[in-house]
Amino acid sequence: MSGDGASAAVAVEVVTVDGVSVLRVAGEVDTSTVGEVRRALLAWVDGGSGGMVLDLGGVTYLPSVGLALLVEAAGYADRRGVRFVLVAAGRAVLRPIRATRLEEVFAVYPDLGEAVAAVRDAPVPLPPEALGGG
Repeated sequence: MSGDGASAAVAVEVVTVDGVSVLRVAGEVDTSTVGEVRRALLAWVDGGSGGMVLDLGGVTYLPSVGLALLVEAAGYADRRGVRFVLVAAGRAVLRPIRATRLEEVFAVYPDLGEAVAAVRDAPVPLPPEALGGG
């Protein structure tokens, strides 16, 4: 065995669903995997525009380090004029989000179809540089 459990504990992939970019995360988002998820999440935001969906439907463990990453990513996305919504239906993700009242910060949808529809139907935000007059 290699001793590197991080890659086995989390999986991250980018897919497109009905024209909307979706980042799917599955497994445990803890101290041993948060770096991998962070790199993928921030790169995904950098490559995106308008609205995107962060699908946490496959996440089985989301402690405070994972919640902190979500808050960091939301600020990062906001500064780039990118909006993302969350898919979270399982107790492992919903419970910590609700306990910390982050459902007031994020738009949280119970399934991918609803999240994609919400993003697709939302107006596209202007990038920050367009608002500053440059």
